[in-house]
Amino acid sequence: MKLPIRVRMTAWYAILLAVIVAGVGAFLVLRLRTDLTSAIDGSLVPATDQIAIGYHAEGRPEVPDVSSTVLSGERAASQVLDSGGRVIVAYGDPVGRSPMLSAADQRDVLAGRRITRTVQLGPKDERFRLVARAASRRGDPVVVAAGVSMAGVDGSVHRVLVLLLIAGPAALIATAAGGWWLAGRALRPIERLRAHAQEIGGDRLDERLAVPATGDEVARLAATLNTMLARIQRGVEEQHLIVADVSHELRSPLAAMRSELDVSLRADKLTSDARRVLESTREEVDRMSRTVDDLLTLSSADEGCLDLLVEPVDLRQVAAATVPSLLPRARSRAIDVSLGGEAAFGVGDHERLRQALGNLLDNAIKYSPQGGTVWLRTWSTVDEAVVSVEDEGPGIPVELRERVFDRFFRADTARGRGTDGSGIGLSIVREVARAHGGRVWVEAPRAGGSTFSLAIPVIVTQNPPEASATRPGATPTVRT
Repeated sequence: MKLPIRVRMTAWYAILLAVIVAGVGAFLVLRLRTDLTSAIDGSLVPATDQIAIGYHAEGRPEVPDVSSTVLSGERAASQVLDSGGRVIVAYGDPVGRSPMLSAADQRDVLAGRRITRTVQLGPKDERFRLVARAASRRGDPVVVAAGVSMAGVDGSVHRVLVLLLIAGPAALIATAAGGWWLAGRALRPIERLRAHAQEIGGDRLDERLAVPATGDEVARLAATLNTMLARIQRGVEEQHLIVADVSHELRSPLAAMRSELDVSLRADKLTSDARRVLESTREEVDRMSRTVDDLLTLSSADEGCLDLLVEPVDLRQVAAATVPSLLPRARSRAIDVSLGGEAAFGVGDHERLRQALGNLLDNAIKYSPQGGTVWLRTWSTVDEAVVSVEDEGPGIPVELRERVFDRFFRADTARGRGTDGSGIGLSIVREVARAHGGRVWVEAPRAGGSTFSLAIPVIVTQNPPEASATRPGATPTVRT
């Protein structure tokens, strides 16, 4: 799972501090223990030497006297061992009444080696710092040992360790909070760039991101994005020009072909096969003309100049005027086209609405099964005048019902296979709906089939114009 960069930055801050705190804490604990132990050794070594000198000069009675003078620290103890390992004289803590050195250590000391180490003594195995050296009295070798408890050192080290364990997590929490705040502050300019860039759509490619005057990475990122937007804008503008120019160039030859085909179809001497070929060609020319008109409409919409001749219109009248142009296509597939509904008065451009409704009807005929039916119905709400086109085709999955209005989108279902079309018809409908301040959507009214609805704002007037000769409330039906 990918974590947001702010979370990752905060985590790295905390991990880095945890490593630093752990390293510094371990160094402090070890350094403290070493220093305290060295301080004990610094007083214990000369004290042992003084005890050894006193024993050599005065014998056993001198050991307690010297020890009481030179030994300091918690639970101090001293002893003298003969060559057999027996305690000759002891002073201080009870641990000194038993040999504080092992037999091996005693042999090493008698051999002339000084021992300085931490040992565990007593019934509770308490830690003592011990120093031992060799001495003699009247030619008899002995071992002189002195030690003090390490309880003070261990207590000091323990307190420091506890403080580190308390302060370390607190420092980590504070660092994480500070890192979270710093990361958010550092990423805030990038978030502003992202939010602004997200608002720039195909109709706002002339906008540019604000470049901060910091000269840092954020400024360079903004400049790079602006350069990319400029390249995209040039590419889109060039595409729009190409589409517009090609579409304009195609309109004239298509109109000429349509006229020549109409003249040829009026001839009486055509055979049935020839007439069928000409009618099929005429239908294809009409389809190409609609595609060219759609491309011009898209080009105008992209440039923000989709001109509308706004006037009161009745969507039922628009539907009635649209159906005849598509009846030949419906008849070729034995499809009935049924028109019904009530008068639906709105505000819009009659020709643009007819173009959009023609695309919806052509789409419904295209995907309906042979011998099926396409229903057109007009109706009104308080705010909208609506025309709906329902077919008996394979339907559209729920997750694709918004994407079908995207340009050149073809669903990977039965609805997108084995059919002709440019893939821009429904996008034209959406652009026309947007230009009118309306909307378009698709539903699935039954198992199989789809219903596309186009809505425009209603007329806000007490007496709607008589845009249709059919009385309101009537339900006219047109069948092929």
